Amino acid sequence: MVIKVAICDDIPVIAKAIEDLMLEYDSSLFDIDIFYNPFRLIELLKENSYDLFILDFEFPNLSGIEIAETIRKNNYNCPIIFITNFKEYMEKAFKVNTFDYILKPVTKDKLYPTLNRAIKYLDLDDSKFMFTFNKVFYSLSFSEIIYFEKNKRKVLIHTPSDIYETILQTKALLSKINDNFVQVHNSFIVNVRYVKQISNNTITANLNDKQTVEIPISRKFIDSARKQILMKLRDLI
Repeated sequence: MVIKVAICDDIPVIAKAIEDLMLEYDSSLFDIDIFYNPFRLIELLKENSYDLFILDFEFPNLSGIEIAETIRKNNYNCPIIFITNFKEYMEKAFKVNTFDYILKPVTKDKLYPTLNRAIKYLDLDDSKFMFTFNKVFYSLSFSEIIYFEKNKRKVLIHTPSDIYETILQTKALLSKINDNFVQVHNSFIVNVRYVKQISNNTITANLNDKQTVEIPISRKFIDSARKQILMKLRDLI
């Protein structure tokens, strides 16, 4: 898999330095576009998407936060890494679900650990959940799936944009999914990447930057589910 990366910095020498570091990290892994004008990036986002963003925090007529807010309208989970000269922007940056925050100058020692985590977060094994329904074959990336819901014999597969159906027993479903999923109820299995909050009775999962969904968590599963989710989130982050 190739990771599509957008680097946006109005200082060309900095943007080029980051690109060079990434290509030195693994030239076959990244497909990099550089933007010196943030409005050009925002315009292209109407038709293009990226897997990873590296954004400067300050531009003459726009902030990196405003760019991130635009990105989050359509993609809540892609990693956004801010680069800046100022520590005091950190609090604002994390309000837009920032993946990491790197102080300039960007060096290997600062960038590569963050890239390692981002690559792990992006789940580059690109494994798929494959199923059929009404004689139609489907293949979804596990990273697209927010949660599975059992409804009698059916399994409803919830993604940010659609709900699919298939017929599977719970045991068979559990054998087909990857380690990012945790069973929280006899009828619900959630992708920990989307978990926002865990209470005694429900898990709140992100649908997008504005919407969430509440998923029941049962007494039978709460202790083990909470422990598994926290451990998996710690590994991802």
